[in-house]
Amino acid sequence: MRIALAIAVTLVVRPGAAVGAQAVDGTHLQVFLMTMGAGSDISERFGHNALWIRDTVAGTDAIYNYGTYSFPVNFVGALKFGAQFAMGRPRYRLSVDTSLARTLNEYREAGRDLAVQELNLSPSERGDLAAKLALNAQPEHRYYIYDYYRDNCSTRVRDMIDVVLHGALRRATRDRPAGTTLRFHTLRSIENSLLLFVGIDAALGPRVDRPIDQWDEMFLPEKIALHLRELRVTGPDGIDAPLVKTEAQVLTIGRYRVESAPPRWELRYALAGLLATGLIMMALLAGPPGVTGRVVATAWLVLMALGGLLLMFFWLISYNVATYANHNLLLLSPIAVGVLPSIWYRGPASAPRWRWRVLHALAISVLLGTAVAIVPIVSRQDNIRLVLLTALPTLAAAYIAARRLTRANA
Repeated sequence: MRIALAIAVTLVVRPGAAVGAQAVDGTHLQVFLMTMGAGSDISERFGHNALWIRDTVAGTDAIYNYGTYSFPVNFVGALKFGAQFAMGRPRYRLSVDTSLARTLNEYREAGRDLAVQELNLSPSERGDLAAKLALNAQPEHRYYIYDYYRDNCSTRVRDMIDVVLHGALRRATRDRPAGTTLRFHTLRSIENSLLLFVGIDAALGPRVDRPIDQWDEMFLPEKIALHLRELRVTGPDGIDAPLVKTEAQVLTIGRYRVESAPPRWELRYALAGLLATGLIMMALLAGPPGVTGRVVATAWLVLMALGGLLLMFFWLISYNVATYANHNLLLLSPIAVGVLPSIWYRGPASAPRWRWRVLHALAISVLLGTAVAIVPIVSRQDNIRLVLLTALPTLAAAYIAARRLTRANA
């Protein structure tokens, strides 16, 4: 009820300035966690959140949003921005909106749900949070290097709340298994786009397959809302009380939805792999079907090689820790580019040794990648889907190349 009243009052009161860093008296402040649902774009699929500080005396609001970034409008700027993302070094900032109505309209127009929780903080904690947020929003402090899992717009909200709670949120969630992994949450959030699903699944390495605890799981905004709802704090009178005083669903649109678990698409991957294998094996036929098969084999090997180069970039050059030591490099291997000349080989049956060595290296790489996916040797990586998609077509392309190398020039 108090949340509904605060929103109603804000919509008719002229927005004021953000709470200044000097405003440490929290007796007249209310603190709310805003949790936004998923949207349509990849950047919106994980949800969002913000901290809303309301001054009940001045009738002003400050909505602190750690997920703000500026996309350049010129070509050079856009390239630089894309390079920062690829390198795992995108620059985000904390922004402040002093209009609750504008924030609500923005998410209403985007078709995204929005929930609000009022936090049961003491006056000193409310003042401390308001002062810290205002200071963090200053030009010299507002920017940070965004990390998808370890330092994002949600973990910054989590950490800020934990600071004013003197570590209570961390103590309640650290080392308590979440029963999930980072890959689990990533894949269930992006299942609306098959191409993105396949690409991101392939790019992520074994680090996202380690079990996480409830603290790490709060890289997702919805998990912060959940764990705050479960948390109890001790007040000045020594009595335990829920941290969430009241909560309300402000926007219920239901246009976008994130499933509770990733889709089981192993059969789709396997069927796509079998289809590609069948097309490649057409190269054994004479005439136009054979040419078609070799063209498909060529395209497949180029795709595998380019994929492998991207994985090497993410591992060896970028700062994306989640992509390090990726076992998929055995499946999407840059070695595939060395097989391309053999697909169209028309020389004598005694082909140069280097061609055979490249063929053997590619086959060994794929077979080893398959074995590691089935029986993990060093670390576990959930990549059986990529094995089902790529192993047979790549081995089929290698077989076609071997057949070309063993036939005499007509």
